[in-house]
Amino acid sequence: MEKTNEFDKKIMKLFKNKSLNSFLKYSLKYKGAMIGVVLLSTVTSLMSAVPAWLSKYLIDDVLVNKNAKMMVIVIGAIFVSTIIKVITNYFASISSGYITEKIRRDIKIDVFSHLQRLPISYFKQNKLGDTMARLSGDSTTLGRIGFMLFDMLKEFITVVALLVRMFQVDFILALISLTVLPAILSMIKKYTKKIRKSGRVRQDTVGFVTAFIQEALSGISVIKAFNRSDKIIDKYKDVTQEEFDKIYKTIKIKAKISPINEVLSTLMILLVASYGGYQIIITQTMTPGDLISFITAIGLMQQPLKTLIKRNSELQEALPSADRVIEILDIPQEIDHIGDKAIEVPKTIDTISFENVDFMYDDGKDRVLKNFNLEVKAGEVVALVGKSGSGKTTLVNLLPRYYDITGGKIKVNDIDIREISLEEYRNHIGIVPQETFLFSGTIAENIAFGKDNMSEENIENAAKMANAYDFIMELPNKFETEVGERGVLLSGGQKQRIAIARALIQNPSIMILDEATSALDTESERLVQEALDKLMVGRTTFVIAHRLSTIINADKIVVMEDGEIKEVGNHECLLKENGIYRKLYEIQFGRLEPNDLEEVKVIEEGNLEEVEQYV
Repeated sequence: MEKTNEFDKKIMKLFKNKSLNSFLKYSLKYKGAMIGVVLLSTVTSLMSAVPAWLSKYLIDDVLVNKNAKMMVIVIGAIFVSTIIKVITNYFASISSGYITEKIRRDIKIDVFSHLQRLPISYFKQNKLGDTMARLSGDSTTLGRIGFMLFDMLKEFITVVALLVRMFQVDFILALISLTVLPAILSMIKKYTKKIRKSGRVRQDTVGFVTAFIQEALSGISVIKAFNRSDKIIDKYKDVTQEEFDKIYKTIKIKAKISPINEVLSTLMILLVASYGGYQIIITQTMTPGDLISFITAIGLMQQPLKTLIKRNSELQEALPSADRVIEILDIPQEIDHIGDKAIEVPKTIDTISFENVDFMYDDGKDRVLKNFNLEVKAGEVVALVGKSGSGKTTLVNLLPRYYDITGGKIKVNDIDIREISLEEYRNHIGIVPQETFLFSGTIAENIAFGKDNMSEENIENAAKMANAYDFIMELPNKFETEVGERGVLLSGGQKQRIAIARALIQNPSIMILDEATSALDTESERLVQEALDKLMVGRTTFVIAHRLSTIINADKIVVMEDGEIKEVGNHECLLKENGIYRKLYEIQFGRLEPNDLEEVKVIEEGNLEEVEQYV
């Protein structure tokens, strides 16, 4: 077994190009079928070369010597070889097609799976459209390499078989005919480099165009709102013109290959005919049948050579696409845990602590969080407030390990969260984002998204707790109602309550609420806030809020500025301090007299209609 593995490793380093070696790695999963294709292709190629042998007997024995028996043998041999050729070629084609499509599917699955396990930073730094182009078009191209290689193998064997026949007929004549071959190979090498370079530039441009289309269609409402359709169309014309220029450049390079090859091949045939004619007429050392056999071999070689050159051009054009896929597979995945063995997640999370936490984004120059220290007990509600850019969202993104900290530690029950298996750890965290994302499918499927094998009763109970049950039951198909792409068939408040139900059914120990009510109308906000209040009961909750009315009952309000904690305390204590929180409060609710807590009481009672009088 070790020898086989060592052999496989050597095979996977057969080519200089990484994409070709990657294809071979996938091919090794289908070694049996691959061997079958090689054998079938060999038989097909040999049968294609048979006429080069038979043509000698057809001329010398049948036409010159009038041998009727030999005519039957030659005709029968041509017929049998043709039948064998078409049968083996059929099975070779469907077998190579099977392997190619299986490899293509394997690659697409691996790329998609790899993308799912890449850190969030990858998706922040790369355009979605370009990533989609790599996953769909480029990974398919990588799979097509198989078809090209199998076809080139078959044609290569045919060329070798015909070369053998040429040297059998006349060694010197074969050498004369091959004098043109170095020129052909030199031409192929020269244009191969140009095609590959041009192909990479073209594929990058195609990815850019795809990204532009995705962005333009996603932002169609903004485009229409600002009446910029004509500007976007003009920009699309520009990017597609660039795409056209790159593609046309590749076409011109490829177009040069065939005519040059045609001239060189014709020159080779003329040299052979001249020397062969000299041997037949002057020296009489060659029979007409030998010359016809030789010329037949050259003639039969033309198509395989053309196919080889064509497939090589296609291969060089495809390799840049394949390289773009391999680049994704080379990006490191999220680190599951540090240390030799992952520590199990505590059954109950009693404390969450941030100890001297520093963080800086990969593409940033300054720290976004600086020496952040905070202790949170089980069941506490922690509200994070501060102006945009203060580090609130970054902090809650570190908690589920969307990013790993630059310095310090984040601990649960005094265990560094990086020492816990990432998959297991995230099962204990529920998130309700500001912009709710629902998947195409039914309401029930979206509520049960975070857990497998959820019963109808579990789904309904989660919907009731999220204040979503009543509006769901008013829909024609109730829980089987389709939500549409990204949930477009539901209102903002309805989507948000579905998101809360989705978080509830997971029964997480830690909740993260990122400005969950900011984009809702008053009635929707009331229903969503009631659902959030139920969601927070018994759970350690981190809330990002700009509306201070939603966090006045928080156990801890953390005021952040430039990535640092400036104030910590509850609502009432922070109001008494003449600090940042008090200023934020006054901006939202007007000036507050030091001893006037009537407004605070109104807000604490949660009567939104009365609260609005103060805004």
